[in-house]
Amino acid sequence: MKYLHRITILYLIISFIIFCMGWLRLSVAIPATAIILWATWQLLKQDSPAQLPISNSRFPFYLLLITFTWTLLSGVGGYTFQNWDHNWRNAVLHDLVNYDWPVFYSTPESGPVKMLVYYVGYWLPSALVGKLLGWQAANFFLFLWTWLGVFLVALHLASALKTSTVKAILLLIFFSGMDVLGTLFLSPEYPTLFPAVTHLEIWNGSLQYSSFTTQLFWVFNQSVPAWLCIAAIITLSNREGTQTDTRSILIILWSLCFFFAPLASVGLLPYLLIELIKQTDFKSPFKDLRWDILFAAVIIFLLSAFFFTSNTAAQSRGFQSLAIKDFLVFFLLEGGILWLLLALVKWRDPRWMVTGVLLAVIPFIQLGSGNDFVMRASIAPLFYLMMMVGEVIFQNTSPRILRFTFYCLLLAGSLTSLYEINRSVYRTYQYYFVQGESDCSCDVPLRVTHLEQGSAPELEHTDTLIADEIRTLQYMDDKLSKNFIASVRQSLYYRYISPR
Repeated sequence: MKYLHRITILYLIISFIIFCMGWLRLSVAIPATAIILWATWQLLKQDSPAQLPISNSRFPFYLLLITFTWTLLSGVGGYTFQNWDHNWRNAVLHDLVNYDWPVFYSTPESGPVKMLVYYVGYWLPSALVGKLLGWQAANFFLFLWTWLGVFLVALHLASALKTSTVKAILLLIFFSGMDVLGTLFLSPEYPTLFPAVTHLEIWNGSLQYSSFTTQLFWVFNQSVPAWLCIAAIITLSNREGTQTDTRSILIILWSLCFFFAPLASVGLLPYLLIELIKQTDFKSPFKDLRWDILFAAVIIFLLSAFFFTSNTAAQSRGFQSLAIKDFLVFFLLEGGILWLLLALVKWRDPRWMVTGVLLAVIPFIQLGSGNDFVMRASIAPLFYLMMMVGEVIFQNTSPRILRFTFYCLLLAGSLTSLYEINRSVYRTYQYYFVQGESDCSCDVPLRVTHLEQGSAPELEHTDTLIADEIRTLQYMDDKLSKNFIASVRQSLYYRYISPR
């Protein structure tokens, strides 16, 4: 595991290089790619910051097996049951494979220019494979790519927590708020505790802090790269000794998080600032900065920002009001109790303070349609909350009664992930062994304009595993499609950067 740091950098940077060559005009793409490649070379020359609790001679077989199973059950690749959100994920991959890049749906001489404007970075390596070898190859590579990403996250997590890789991945899989209590006492109709395949996350309607299993099973394209950026920042910040360009690497990791998952990067920003402040000598703040790496980070951020802001749906923002009682119940059950208990040992840790502030403030912010900001901006504070809990239970430096209390709370929270996993197992078993395999692709209309979401994910697309009802976003005209399709004629991206 000597090369963990280098592999992580390559994993994250490859997608942005593909983005540059496919989504930017050559006069922008060539110099941008050259700068990114130079910065990548400089980053690859650095030693890995992670000191893993496994020797190089001991292959992490159990970690491979657990991450493989978890990724397989997520539905990525289409080999097991896919939750409703995969309809949109599959549609994006279809269009990335079938259309030229960038993906334009209409380019009239005057009037709206319709274009795919979304966080497409995670799919680009798989879409490139799909262009060469077809749809099935694209899905197979997407599964392998996701498995590799989850595997790297687990290695970073084990390094940061100084524990075994198996303990680290199990914490990631089963860490969650206590949705079971919200379901038991506050859920009006759905979800219910029986059958044990319901989606417990929505006990409070659309307002939720998603568990990491839910994130993987529903929005893998944002969660996996965001986890990896966060985990790499943590291991980089925790390493012993000093290195001249640590701050520059932290900043480029954050810019890559912005490229893959901009909402998650918003929640990560305060933690980045904490680390930058800790590692800055204010008597000579610019000493030893790697300006070439910083310049690459700025390029990644600016090009991503120009692209994302061409979708006006992302510019719709404001605040939503919540009753104090509803907010307090949501906050406490979705991580607040864990956060308050951590005060006994972490109250001096600025990460603890920032985590509480973010988890308390995020529910009141609305960006775009729905509550996507709440669910995705919370990825970073939830990850840090998990890290701090892991430090308490694995490092044996806290009172035994506190560790026992955390284990009890984690056990209650784990039901959220178990229900997600159980739904996938149940529907996959039904498909392969009870109803028999079937292919409903011939029944999917070619021009789907809207997609209704059912109230019970376990009852979606009952004849097939695959959530593939859209096929292309070209004809979509409902509220959610505005998150993916934009009229870009007046945007800076279309006018000055896009290859048209």
